Amino acid sequence: MSVNKENIKIILGLKLKQARKEQKLSLAKLSEKSGLSISYLNEIEKGKKYPKPEKIHALSTALGLNFDELVSLKLEKRLSPLSTLIKSDILNDLPLNFFGIDSKKLVNLLAEAPIRVNAFISAILEIVRDHQLNQEHFYYSALRAYQELHLNYFEDLENSVASCVRTYGLNKKGVKSAELKKVLQDHFNYTFKEIDLKEHKNLYSLRSALKPGEVNTLFTNPTLQESQMRFILGREIAFNFLKIKERPYTFSHHKATNFDEVLNNFKASYFSIALLINQDDLHKDLEKFFSNNTFNPKEIQDLVAKYNVSPEMLFQRMTNILPKKMGLKNLFFLRFNNKDHSDYYTLNKELHLNKLHNPHGNKLEEHYCRRWITIEVLEELNKKQVEQKENSNIIMAQRSSYLDSDNEYLCISIARSMYPTPNSNSSVTLGLLVNDKLKKSIAFLKDEKISTKEVNATCERCYLTDCKERAAEASIVLEKRGKKVIEIEINELLN
Repeated sequence: MSVNKENIKIILGLKLKQARKEQKLSLAKLSEKSGLSISYLNEIEKGKKYPKPEKIHALSTALGLNFDELVSLKLEKRLSPLSTLIKSDILNDLPLNFFGIDSKKLVNLLAEAPIRVNAFISAILEIVRDHQLNQEHFYYSALRAYQELHLNYFEDLENSVASCVRTYGLNKKGVKSAELKKVLQDHFNYTFKEIDLKEHKNLYSLRSALKPGEVNTLFTNPTLQESQMRFILGREIAFNFLKIKERPYTFSHHKATNFDEVLNNFKASYFSIALLINQDDLHKDLEKFFSNNTFNPKEIQDLVAKYNVSPEMLFQRMTNILPKKMGLKNLFFLRFNNKDHSDYYTLNKELHLNKLHNPHGNKLEEHYCRRWITIEVLEELNKKQVEQKENSNIIMAQRSSYLDSDNEYLCISIARSMYPTPNSNSSVTLGLLVNDKLKKSIAFLKDEKISTKEVNATCERCYLTDCKERAAEASIVLEKRGKKVIEIEINELLN
């Protein structure tokens, strides 16, 4: 396994510090024995310097160690998990610097308590393996943390959008794809071509791909709707207007190679949605919507139509506006996918603001609760597609009370076809924590027509015995109960 130069410095520093402490030598004493300055030794131990061979030889002589032993990449057994962490390049994959964390300082901190900390590292590495997590998972988890820290509102991007509108004279009340294309053609030397789906049969779900050069060629799927095209063009303007170089060139089929690419892709998407949905206009529309005494799904559909966006774009924009403009900071956003009208649903996008809300996507290979409105809308859409060949959006609301929790949420969900991807549906859900602030802000919260249900995370973790919607046995609950019975009998035996 190749190890980069920075990690080689860290390993040498750890080994030097470990050997010095085992021999109860101060930095001053090692300096005296090796002829190297205290400051230089300190830099080596912190992983900042890698000495020349003659200086390593002086250190090995001073410590009574073999030269090869000191420069090898092996750490003693008690530090082996830390060695695995360093050699795995996880520290380089994670965007530690983005969050103000120095990887060298982190490693030295971990090395100060080798037994307990390395047991913790071993556990983390095992969890990563068991759950098949990869560096992309880390990137997207870090991105979510970044969004949550800022309550998903970014003043600099909002200002950039306003500047872009002024610069190119765009219509902030509803810019059309033709206007966006003209900006890309006139100012960023773009040309446009449609993907030949007869020639490239496997690219039916690819939305766009950019071939950069002196002339930037943007290939787009000929089956895209106007709302999808506007979003893609808005992203391309964002990449250019913000002068972003590290970026994906396909949408949405791409593999993230580093965190900067993931972050920049988010910035461009945020920019595009903000360009299509003016924040002040949406704020006014939401205030009007929330002032109604009854929940009317048509008003949500009217907002989708007014801004000519997808339901997901609308809800994503609401996660920007609600915390910043209306003080509704306790919310979550979920996106579930469902293929081929199957009975299995996957949670593939989530955002939690202000705290980790119920539910959240840590239940791999389990069956999400069918009592959730987010699953119910998908089931209803599936039913209409099969029986009536209908593809219109399904919009519902629910007050969801979570078992084993004091939390209750007002959830609004929209299910829709994932056009142009065939035989695939998606639902997006906005969940708002029911508290005093929400009660004062949303008049239709008291609407008796909004269903109220007790829900749980997954069927496997749910102890309800009379659930008609159950899709799988409560295996995890049964396992816990079995362990509890054994524990009780052991206590009876020993007492």
